[in-house]
Amino acid sequence: MAAKSITVSADAGRALDLIDAWVRDHGGSAERGALQNGTRVRVQGAGRLAGLNVYPSKGGGCKVVFDQADAPEADEIAAALSSRPSDVKAGKSAGTEIAPVVDAPCWIGSDESGKGDYFGPLVVAAVALTRENWRVLQALGVMDSKSLTDARATALAAEIHGAFPHEVIVFTPKRYNELWAKMRNVNRLLAWAHAQAIENVAERTPEATAAVADQFGDESLIRKALQERGRALQLVQMPRAERDPAVAAASILARAEFLRRLDALGREAGMRLPKGASAQVEAAARTLVAARGADALSGFAKLHFRTTTRVTPG
Repeated sequence: MAAKSITVSADAGRALDLIDAWVRDHGGSAERGALQNGTRVRVQGAGRLAGLNVYPSKGGGCKVVFDQADAPEADEIAAALSSRPSDVKAGKSAGTEIAPVVDAPCWIGSDESGKGDYFGPLVVAAVALTRENWRVLQALGVMDSKSLTDARATALAAEIHGAFPHEVIVFTPKRYNELWAKMRNVNRLLAWAHAQAIENVAERTPEATAAVADQFGDESLIRKALQERGRALQLVQMPRAERDPAVAAASILARAEFLRRLDALGREAGMRLPKGASAQVEAAARTLVAARGADALSGFAKLHFRTTTRVTPG
């Protein structure tokens, strides 16, 4: 989930220009208004994000506060600004510092990518770390993948692949749509995938005694799925679990695989498939339907998104 605010090294004027450019690139429009200590930006036609505030900082740079902190568009803007996420309440950096959140000699972290993206697969990854080797990730500069550029996440994923026990589970759009038709609930599907990824890594690292995952929906879902597999692990689910190095590493593996698969789907479709669920995504979906027909969407997109009803004939 996106942080509630981000601290940006660029000054407020530069940050506002970058935000305007991102909104335009995603088919939307941005309107600025004055605040007592900053600038209000109202956003239309660029996904779930309705607005944000930009406040100059006395020591240079600025702070950006999002209305919809959990919107994928907030994460994308944070990456575009090369930002450093921060926790508004605690005033501490989140996303730049990683440290274990469990006291275990060996543990597993899991995370997903693609949940909020209309096009592309849903990817869930898990990584096992030990008390002795987790600082390797710290030295590599690993952090929550949402705080990294696509290129950096892809490069770090190659390092993680070769160094730590891991598992990556991919639900192609076609398979995702089949499972959605049976489950009718994204969180149940996610819980099943997280539990499967954790279990697969645990089989290769029997010394693991704990697992960490981001909190979504009913926290009993992953626990129940693990119990069905007979795996007795201490399960910790928490907001912003990416502060844990194993979860941060899993988030990078999941994102890198999502990006690779999305790129491959774009080549298959003969067009660029944008990330997220913005007006730009809807325009791409309309183009795809016009070229291939509405039935083709099931091979490229998650059909339960409202985008489907807006781009298919009625």
